Amino acid sequence: MQMVARDVYQLPLTPRSGVNAYLVGDVLVDSGYPLHTKRLLRQTASRTIHAHALTHAHADHAGSSRRLKETLGIPIWVGANDADVLRSGRAEPGAVPFGRAALKSYMKFPGVEPDRELREGDELAAGFIALETPGHSPGHLAYWRDEDRTLICGDVFFNMSIATTAVGLHTPPGFFTPNPAQNRDSARRLAALEPQVVLFGHGPPLRNPAMLADFASSLPS
Repeated sequence: MQMVARDVYQLPLTPRSGVNAYLVGDVLVDSGYPLHTKRLLRQTASRTIHAHALTHAHADHAGSSRRLKETLGIPIWVGANDADVLRSGRAEPGAVPFGRAALKSYMKFPGVEPDRELREGDELAAGFIALETPGHSPGHLAYWRDEDRTLICGDVFFNMSIATTAVGLHTPPGFFTPNPAQNRDSARRLAALEPQVVLFGHGPPLRNPAMLADFASSLPS
């Protein structure tokens, strides 16, 4: 567990920050895959967690959420338009020419009932608010703190290649993204905030607003 901003700790769940969760004040953001439950509990054993929020309801972000709710007795918060997916544990893949059935199976995770549905402007913790950033999922949320311009972007951006794990900015893979054009709009919106620190679901933190702006401006309209 590493402090990456005031009251924000990165919880790497795989090597090279391949999958990340974050502790924001007393709220755990995201939970990795189902196999990451024990690791998360170990990393946060010395902390008091009062709630668990998601950036979106995909298996690599909500996979351990049901177990965490049962173990810690904490409420789960999710974007309103991802609530049904969290309940069912079945996310829809993007538009792919083949292998759709295999992808749907891969994207399954233990479903759980959300306790709160978050919308634009809702407060998270430690000064962060929710921003609706759809595209990668219908109810995808980013979390933004204007005071120090810290952004938890979920999967609107990746800061690594999922093929090679090399560090670098990418948009999420199309086969996991139902609406890539909408995600690009969300990416441009977040880059326009000029965040000083960007925290990703996949990849290490970025502290270079110009690099994020250049990447977002290069995306097709």
